[in-house]
Amino acid sequence: MVLNEKLAEKQKITSEQRENIYKLYDEIYRVFDEVELDNNLEKNGKKYVDKIRDLEYQLQENWNFEKDALKHTWWNQIPGCSCPIMDNEERFGIEKIINCNCIIHGYLCRD
Repeated sequence: MVLNEKLAEKQKITSEQRENIYKLYDEIYRVFDEVELDNNLEKNGKKYVDKIRDLEYQLQENWNFEKDALKHTWWNQIPGCSCPIMDNEERFGIEKIINCNCIIHGYLCRD
């Protein structure tokens, strides 16, 4: 993973934050690997959503951004997610569009 250096400079991230960001990206990919090995995503989807959400908040903090779930970008990249990517990109920062049949996020329609 290569950081956007212009953004890092603009956000005035420290060397400690830079290290944290790399570690957080690695952790996101570890969670994705875990998802790919899980044979019961319908039961365990919420666990992965929670992990990724927490990592995204930590990323926002280390990038010196306001913590805002509507500006998360990794949540619908979880393997197996069938929530609409383009719709969510268009609504970035406004709302999230959930596919109620999504094996990862469908529980959000039922809860």
